[in-house]
Formats: sequence, structure tokens, C-alpha cells
Amino acid sequence: MVTIRPDLVTRWTAPSAVELPEVRLRLREHVLHPDNPDFLVRVAYNRTTVFPTVAGPPEMVAGVGVAGSLKVAQRERRRLGEAQLYWVDEDMTSLALAAADTPSREPMLARRMPAEAGLMVFAHPIGGRDLDPAVSLANLGYPNACEPGTLVMPTPIVAVSWSYWTPAHLDIDGMPDVRWNVDTPDGPIPLDRGVEGVWLTFWTPGGQGWDALPPDAVFSGGPGVSVTVGELADIEARQGVPPLRSLSETVLLFGRPLPRSLPDTHGQWAHAVYTTWQIMSQTGSARLTETETLNRPRHGRKRDQRDGVTAPGGVQLIRVHTRHRPSAQASAEDAQTSTDRRAPQWTRRWPVRPYRRNTCLNSRLHATGGCDHEETVVPGHIKGPADKPLVIADRVHVVDAPPPEDT
Repeated sequence: MVTIRPDLVTRWTAPSAVELPEVRLRLREHVLHPDNPDFLVRVAYNRTTVFPTVAGPPEMVAGVGVAGSLKVAQRERRRLGEAQLYWVDEDMTSLALAAADTPSREPMLARRMPAEAGLMVFAHPIGGRDLDPAVSLANLGYPNACEPGTLVMPTPIVAVSWSYWTPAHLDIDGMPDVRWNVDTPDGPIPLDRGVEGVWLTFWTPGGQGWDALPPDAVFSGGPGVSVTVGELADIEARQGVPPLRSLSETVLLFGRPLPRSLPDTHGQWAHAVYTTWQIMSQTGSARLTETETLNRPRHGRKRDQRDGVTAPGGVQLIRVHTRHRPSAQASAEDAQTSTDRRAPQWTRRWPVRPYRRNTCLNSRLHATGGCDHEETVVPGHIKGPADKPLVIADRVHVVDAPPPEDT
């Protein structure tokens, strides 16, 4: 039996911002590659969050999952070509996670989306879940390669792609009555034709994590069959390892609350993404971010056009505004403490946690209830010089006797 050791787990190293256009091209190529099992695997192992159902003959019901996964892959390739690219740095990721630690109560607002379609890569993971590689072994043809639970690997969420939810783009030929659903902690919700929202796909680093295991570890694939971790890594290398793999999807409906922020679920990741969008949308005195546009070289733009990419070629680099940026020492101390592939520590960068303020957008109508409200994220802060240790003292007033009565 092989047991995963935390010290063998490879940390997430994000591609640089200037590499994102090339990452997008590789993702578009991989999504519909014949050797790519990601979407089909999620259907086969019931790991999909957005899924189709249909009423009809048994063969139609059985085939809707596979046909639906193919439609999702086709649409994913298309929207990657339409996606504005964003790269979120370490401090901005930690700020969003610190604020998202208190889940948003704001209903999903379309104006929070920084673009109609986008691909956003985070320098730190925004969450993750533990996956059993026995599933991956089965996908490679070794269904009995190891016992479930023998290997459990942390799988981080490091990127998100999105676009408007449009059921018409996912119509399946020959299945006119297909209904799409989104899974929630309270059960599946049908996504009727009239609903509007944003469709999110969450991405994890490419590869199945074999680099984290001893290469000579042997698994049994049945009578007379065995395979080592090193051999599995070679098989994966021949198939081509994409920079990212899609792990899960969800749909956030406009005007409705976000899903419950349960640990290690798409609900938790959705809150982190939506909080990032909230922070990016704040302007004026509430502005918390700085954005730098990294332009795509001319030869890169031509390559994008040949591949069918219609989105702008530049990358939006998102940082915390200079006024609110934590010290380099605090960032380094948090990075040193963040030793695995999950969401990072942010306690030194934001020792006073960011919080949400409910803001009325039209105070003159507040009394009558005709106003609109939205959340504003207020940054964490440190009182006193930024280079001095933070000292937090609790002052307690003790009353051990009632005050004297007036005479």
C-alpha cells in the first residue's frame, strides 16, 4: 500500500501573466483532443455539477450524459476563444480569500462580471478538494489498480473560466427535450430556458499528480498485470499534459443568492471568484486594485487569429492597490507557511480581516424600500507603522460592585 506524504506534494506554480495566451491555445487544443477524458470522466463518475436530463427511451436517457459532456467541451473551446485573460497575483488572491472567508450575501449581480467571457488564473489556489487517484488509474485502463483510499491527493483550484449561461448553446441534436440542471447542497435545480446567469468552470493543474509519488511504486491491474507510477507518468506524457484540467462547473443565477459556501465544494470556490470580481469592480475611494494590461506581441496575435481566438490579445494583471498592499515581509512569511497545494495562509498579510459593508445606492429611497444595495469590501488594515509588529490587546472592563445610588 502506498500512502501519500505531504512533503511529496508539488506546490502550484502559476504560469506567468505573459504566458496566459499560450496557455489558452493549449487548453483549446486539449479540450476536444481525442485523448482528453476530462468531461467524459466527470459524467462517468458522477462528478458533474451541471448536467443534462431527458425523458425518453432508455437508450436516449443513457446517452444524454455523454452527449452533454461533448456539448460542454465544444462550448468550452468556443468560450476560451472569446475569453478576456486575467492574471491575479499572490496578494490579490489572499485579499479575496480573506474577504471570502465571510461569504457574500449579495445576490448575483451581472455587473460584477469583469467581462462577458473570461479566463482568470490565480497565483495561489483559491481552494481545492481531495481526489482519489484510483479514479485516474481506472481511466487509464487499470480499474483494480489500487484500493480506494490508498492514495488521496489534494487537488487545488487555480483558475476559472466563465461566460453567460445560454442553454441554447448546449442543445443536443436528436434530444429536443433536454433539460440542464445545476447541483446544489439542497438538491438539483432545473435551469429553464428563461433563467439568466453565469456559467463557471473551475480548473486544476494539469497532470494526475504522479510526480508526487515514488516512481517505483507498483500497482496491480488484475491477474498477471502490474504498472508502476513511473509507467503511468510516461503514459500521461505521451498523451500530452495540459497546463490545466477542468474539474467542475456551476451556474450562478442573476438576482439569486450564491450557493452555500461549504468547504471543498464549488460553492466555496464560487464565493472566492465572486469576491474577486467584487473587489475588482470597486472604484473611487473604495478602489482596492490596480490593473496593468500586458499586450500580446504581433506574432502572437496572428497565431491567435489562425486558431480562431476572437478575444483581445492582452492580459489584465490584477494587483492590490499600492495604498493597501501588504509588506513584502508579510507576504513572504505567509508564502513560507503555505506548504501544500490548497488555499494559502493570509493571516500575516491581513491580520485585521477584510469585511463586507452593505452600501445603499440611493439613500433617498431607502426609507420607502425602493433603493438598491450592494456589498463593498473594506480592506484589512494595520494601525501604526507597517514595518512594526502588530500588537492586538483586548481591554476588559470589570464591574464588581454596583455604583453608589444618588442621594
